[in-house]
Amino acid sequence: MGRMLDALRPFGVVSAAAAGADLIVLEEAIARGIGTHVVLPIPVCDFVKQSVMDAGTEWVRRFEAVLDHVANDTNCSLLQGDESPDDDWFLSAHDQLLDRANDVADGDTVVALTIRPPEGENPPSATDDFAMRAERVGLLVLCIDPRPDSASTVVVT
Repeated sequence: MGRMLDALRPFGVVSAAAAGADLIVLEEAIARGIGTHVVLPIPVCDFVKQSVMDAGTEWVRRFEAVLDHVANDTNCSLLQGDESPDDDWFLSAHDQLLDRANDVADGDTVVALTIRPPEGENPPSATDDFAMRAERVGLLVLCIDPRPDSASTVVVT
């Protein structure tokens, strides 16, 4: 992931901060001094319960470190929404992420990064929904295939 950021040299990274790929991308951006913008569509405590805590205490620590960095770096931001954690907040969050990315880009190119099989999943995942929304608004979608047998596959749509 770090090598990809080195090659793309983005001005900023906008992401939720869920355990797994979201936090890894944010950590790699922070390590490179890239402006990091976190979108949490539900209150922080609910987000941690629903998207971080189930992966273990190490991921909670990493989440807290990212939020601490964002709070103390003027090139970073945290956008907190007020969606209900009982609804399909993670789907409506995609529009919030795309809107925030466009705001941060300020007219520059926005690339939507997804980590999923390029053909999508069956049934479609939340990441598939994000990719579809990004394509619908005309963004370049970069898809990294996470499967071990295709770890180096990158598809651009």
